[in-house]
Amino acid sequence: MPKHAPAVPDSTEPDTTCQETRRLLALPAEQRPDWLNEFLGDMTIPPIPANSTNPLLEVAMANTAHGKKNARLHFPLDRVLAAAEHAAAATSHQLGYGETEAAPRLWWIKSDGTCLMSNGRTPTSTPGTPDDSEYLPTTVHADGWGPGTDARSILGGDDFRQSIDLTRPLDTDGTTLLGMLRDAAARGATRFTLHAVFDDRDMELTYITE
Repeated sequence: MPKHAPAVPDSTEPDTTCQETRRLLALPAEQRPDWLNEFLGDMTIPPIPANSTNPLLEVAMANTAHGKKNARLHFPLDRVLAAAEHAAAATSHQLGYGETEAAPRLWWIKSDGTCLMSNGRTPTSTPGTPDDSEYLPTTVHADGWGPGTDARSILGGDDFRQSIDLTRPLDTDGTTLLGMLRDAAARGATRFTLHAVFDDRDMELTYITE
């Protein structure tokens, strides 16, 4: 699969467009338009269901829904740092799946688009005993993958939530992700990149600032 599959629209295509897309996909590579070959990369073309409203999404899903995925997501650094500082300053934190110890973390979520979110609880002014519905976490979506977008073409079909610890050392020098974000912002960096390589069993995350 290509490492950087382009965004695939999830909206319903006109039937004539679907028919033309199916026709182009059925052609040998040398007869397809350049834009289509660039999109396909080394992906294989599956059988396209007759009732499909988006043949290109069918191709992307068939190549990314299973097996190892490789995605690079870009975020505005200032907003990621704001979410991290929110989590670091919170006096209580929501727990992720399987977690038993509360700590400042970012949640990487794939649902409606894909985003990073503070797990720090910020109670609203609603009187009474607060519950999870009365907490407003700080959220930042990846560039190009905001609300209303469908990230299946790069992250597979299942929604997920992955915890990213902000205060655990990333390396032997003791640098934490929170420290990395602060240092990068102080140097004038503007972008945070999350590089994820994962399958159904394992996930490896790499963080880059620039």
